[in-house]
Amino acid sequence: MGRFSKPRALRFSALFLALFGMAMVSTPAEAKRKRTQTIQMTGVKSFDKVFKKARKANKRLKSAEKNLRDSKKALRQTLKLGKKATYIDGIKELKRRADGKLRVVMVGGTPRLKATDAIPTEIQNSIDAINTLSTTMPQSVRDLKAVSTSSKQMYTQARKFPTNLRRELASSGVDGMWAIVVKSPKITKRTYKNAKVIGGMPNRAAKVTGELAQISTTLVNTFK
Repeated sequence: MGRFSKPRALRFSALFLALFGMAMVSTPAEAKRKRTQTIQMTGVKSFDKVFKKARKANKRLKSAEKNLRDSKKALRQTLKLGKKATYIDGIKELKRRADGKLRVVMVGGTPRLKATDAIPTEIQNSIDAINTLSTTMPQSVRDLKAVSTSSKQMYTQARKFPTNLRRELASSGVDGMWAIVVKSPKITKRTYKNAKVIGGMPNRAAKVTGELAQISTTLVNTFK
């Protein structure tokens, strides 16, 4: 591998910064495109130190989203509701069909439904769908709060990565500098996508938290 001068290395660094800056400006078409909510490693240590933490936080967030999504789907199926029916619609429909045979009890600070008389299988399946979600609520709420706080900090760090890269280049030697510069388009793309995912995590966490709070409140008010 041939050697190259410090000014040339700086030009490569400047090229990466330019690429990163262009990537951070999305066009209207790109903004509308659905992006996968995953965190990928870049191979740059200073970047991946943060992205590994972001991946763990995103995993907890995805778990809470999945619990809510699965419960909503199960409730719709047991009550034979359309895909546009909300969770609250399901709770109201369940009350109508249960004919006063359900009541809510608090277990560990979260509401659970309990039958007070014999009920049809579909009603019991609906209860199970709701109670399965209720069981996960306390941990989900704790995870979502932690994700919201940590992701804001990680997003701030991710936006400073071009400066971190200059330090990475300077400490890697000529061969390391060359390897990173050659891979810069891929690094840029992954860094940009990761930053977008991290930047959206607080809103995703807030959305799930809001839905869980609404479901909990509606259960208590509907079956009290």
